[in-house]
Amino acid sequence: MKQLLTLLFVGLLGQATFSQTEKSVESKIKNVTVYQQGAEISRVASVNLKKGKTTLLFKGLSSKLNAKSVRAQGNKNLMIVSISHSIDYLNKMKVSAEIEALENRHLAIKDSLTMIDGITKVYLQEKEMILANKKIGGDSGVNINELQNAASFFRSRLMEIEEKTKQLDKQEYQLKLSLIGISKQLMELNSQSDVPTSMVKLVVSTKEDMKHIVDLKYIINQAGWTPNYDIRIADVNEPMNLFYKAKVYQNSDEDWNNVNMILSTGNPNISNYKPELNTYYLTFNNFYKRPQHTNYNPTPYAGWVYGRITDADTGEALPGVTIVAQGTQHGTVSDMNGEYRINMPAGNSILVYSFIGMQTHVQRVNSGQINVALKNDAVEMDEVVVMGYGGSKGVKVRGASSIATTKKEHIPLAIEKRQTSTEFEIEIPYSIPSDNQPYDVTMVEYQVPAQYNYSAVPKLSDDAYLTAKIPDWTNYEMVSGPANLFFQGIFQGDTYLDLKGFEDTLSISVGRDKDILISREIQKDYTRKSIIGTHRKELKTWEISIKNNKSTSVELVLEDQIPISKVDDIKVEQLEVSGAEVNEDDGKLTWKLKLEAKEKKVLIVKYEVKYPKNKKLIVE
Repeated sequence: MKQLLTLLFVGLLGQATFSQTEKSVESKIKNVTVYQQGAEISRVASVNLKKGKTTLLFKGLSSKLNAKSVRAQGNKNLMIVSISHSIDYLNKMKVSAEIEALENRHLAIKDSLTMIDGITKVYLQEKEMILANKKIGGDSGVNINELQNAASFFRSRLMEIEEKTKQLDKQEYQLKLSLIGISKQLMELNSQSDVPTSMVKLVVSTKEDMKHIVDLKYIINQAGWTPNYDIRIADVNEPMNLFYKAKVYQNSDEDWNNVNMILSTGNPNISNYKPELNTYYLTFNNFYKRPQHTNYNPTPYAGWVYGRITDADTGEALPGVTIVAQGTQHGTVSDMNGEYRINMPAGNSILVYSFIGMQTHVQRVNSGQINVALKNDAVEMDEVVVMGYGGSKGVKVRGASSIATTKKEHIPLAIEKRQTSTEFEIEIPYSIPSDNQPYDVTMVEYQVPAQYNYSAVPKLSDDAYLTAKIPDWTNYEMVSGPANLFFQGIFQGDTYLDLKGFEDTLSISVGRDKDILISREIQKDYTRKSIIGTHRKELKTWEISIKNNKSTSVELVLEDQIPISKVDDIKVEQLEVSGAEVNEDDGKLTWKLKLEAKEKKVLIVKYEVKYPKNKKLIVE
């Protein structure tokens, strides 16, 4: 009977195992939809399934995936029963013998620097003491031999001190270089440590044996894209060339190799819930706080952060300090002057500053410049424990002054307008490594029939500024972002296209055109001061000259002004403005001019100011 029960149990166990087996599947990233903050990853796996339930194990996934976003789909004959997610914490960073040796060298160099600093201070104090006791012999004086001996002593000792301090400075410089090198080595070794991975268990059911295609999707926040533009204008008589580009980056610990990529203007981190109004009650002595919609996740600070790191006790610069974006492998090392520069990863707003023998400093980033003073650690040097801060599983150094290089591609594009966003589908496979560096993608080039005009304010600048106006700019599916400006093949600088307004026409200030010459000069023959009775009069005459050296005609809006009195005792009389439109409220003068090729025009601005002669007034 006992044997029968055992056989029955084994049989049931075998049946249960057969009815729901576990199967590891190999999946590849095939499609990626990159949002301005975050990305949706689509992994595809082909698997042969037996009839019944099977648990599919998707291993080696990014530990940074959003577990709540995981979803799956398959053939119509495949039913998804359940999805679960877990993180593999077994791959923890281990401190190797090489890392331990480097840390000991780091401590030894720091001790040597402290000793050199102390010896240098002793020499400098001795030098100050010698210089403070230059008087020899007191009031009784000294003979020649005593004077020669004293002078020889001062000279030889001061020269010796100078030589010793120079040697110490050289030693200090070399030790600081070694300190920076060791810090970089430590960061590089840590970057080679294994990082945690995650696994998705997908329980599926099928009614018959067959091959299925399973599509697993999830969202990661450590990715995104930012729009940027090249605006090129060859001539004001030609259309504007507008290059719409994207900088795509990701730091998900998974390389995107030859994936189908879509760039979306949507943002999965923004709440889709409509805000709700609460009842607005009025009472006496009440404090009213305007309600806010709190379901929006603000984007952390993004961009370059720079600063200087010093010792809080001495104020001296600290070289070799490691600066890490918390929870990432992205970091840098401070240079000889304690200065650093780091590009903040997307979705991260915290920096961790660490230096052996100093207290670790954690700083939230809210500006582009952060200076930090590190405090000495309270524990003895032989008690220092090496640990990971903020979940950093290793840091890949890129140098304090490194600048990301970009890869440029011209990509065929399909644009699809959705209800709440626009998607740009890149029509050839593309690769983006997990290095948090921006990769330039030229998405589309427009030839825009822009309208051009010039404007000038000669009182403030002798240059004419070219402005391009794009009517119906919403037809180009543009998003706010920086733009590089080129006019006649010359880089004019950059600007920011703010596309959140409601105007139908977009105005872009392109730059200065040196072919339009402008001057504003006082006419001394028609400028004078006089006293009549109890009042003083000042006559001012300005001549504004404009010449168009271009081979084509241009339209120019020119602005100047006459003063406006704020008190009754000051009277301003407008005498001549050469046909300008006059704003009586602020005194602004506006001319709308058309200058033919090589044409020159002269405008006169003349006014007289009358005020009491016993008052002081500066009239320009």
